[in-house]
This record gives sequence, C-alpha cells and structure tokens, in this order.
Amino acid sequence: MTNEKILIVEDDVDIMEVLFLSIKSAGYEVIQASTISKGWEAVQTQHPDMILLDVNLPDGNGFELAGKIREISDAVIIFLTVNSLIEHKLEGFDVGADDYITKPFIPKELIARIQAHLKRKIPSQKENILHTGNLSIHYDQLDIYKNGELLNLFTKEKKLLLYLIENANIVLSVDQLINQVWGYDGVADSKTLSVHISTLRRKIEDTPAKPQQIQTIRGFGYKFVDKP
Repeated sequence: MTNEKILIVEDDVDIMEVLFLSIKSAGYEVIQASTISKGWEAVQTQHPDMILLDVNLPDGNGFELAGKIREISDAVIIFLTVNSLIEHKLEGFDVGADDYITKPFIPKELIARIQAHLKRKIPSQKENILHTGNLSIHYDQLDIYKNGELLNLFTKEKKLLLYLIENANIVLSVDQLINQVWGYDGVADSKTLSVHISTLRRKIEDTPAKPQQIQTIRGFGYKFVDKP
C-alpha cells in the first residue's frame, strides 16, 4: 500500500467506478468528488497528492478549478476529457496541468501514468540556497524568489526552471527538456515546451521580450545563463 492520496473529480458514474476500482487496486487512497465545489473542498481539506480532473462538470469548468488549485497546491493534475484538440491540451497545460488523457482510456495505461508522475514529484532533500542573478532557489522548500519575492510557479514551470538552472550555461535540447520535465510517457511536444518557456520568461525576466537568462538556441533548444 502507498500513502498517496488521489482525488477524482468526475461526474460520470460509470467512469468514476472504473477509476475508483483501478486506482484503489493499485494501492492508492481514493477521494471522490462529482462537482467543482466538492472537488475544491476536498483539495482544501484532504490535500491530495494527485488530482484526476474532468473538464466539463455540472457546476463549472475543470480548467478554472485547476487554476484555483495551483494557487494553494503542487499536487499532480491530470485532465481526463473527450476533447483531443491540441489547443484544448495547451489550455490545460497553461493552467498548470501535468498531463492530459483523452477518453476512452485504458485503465492500465492510466495507472502507469499515475505511478510515473508520482515517482517524478520534486524531491526535497537539499537544504541549501543557490543564487543566480536576481533569483534565489531555496532547496529546503523548493521555493524560487526573484528580488526577494516568492515566484508563483506551477509544478512543471518549477521543474523546468530548476533543470535549466542546474544545467546553467549548457545548451539543452527540446527533447532533453521534455523528457526531463514531462517524461517519456507524457503528451508534451515542442509547442507545449515553448508555452512554458514563454510563461517562465514573463515571471523571471526583467524584459521578457529580450530574455537574458533563458535564451533560445535556434534549431536546438534553450540555455539558462548563470549570472553572478
């Protein structure tokens, strides 16, 4: 048995049953909610490690709930929906999703993704502080500050920025970054990475249109420039 809690926010009774039985059988604690309001309450009171979130719910949109969740939690968020359009997926990633699975899905694949994401959750063993330019990384809490102010970063943004910083002044390929942050079984592509890079630049660069820290190396990838 594991100690991780997984919250399912899904209004389809049949899908909920399949999810519940599959996830419970894999050894996880399962919390169920059928609406946005019940899901939000569960996030605040149960503090799940992962949230499987339907997009279209009776009392609102799953994207809106994900945005609220990201204000208080770094839980892994996986969207479950029938919509497979890339624009729809990018909207999900933009509000802080970690993965996106379309219905109908294969339960075994879903469990494999759940296990992979939970294994890749950011570790918190380091207890030192790293300074680079106007950024400081507090590894004890995995918080990142700019000019002394805490940055509001989604989980994937934080993983991406930390990986770039830890490989400062080294050119990293698009594939390297995607595999490190989303994993080989993720659904991210170069466009998804570009969206996250753009968002990061808006948060850490003084002039996002002329980035000095996260630089694009055309035809290959990106490089974080370390500054004293």
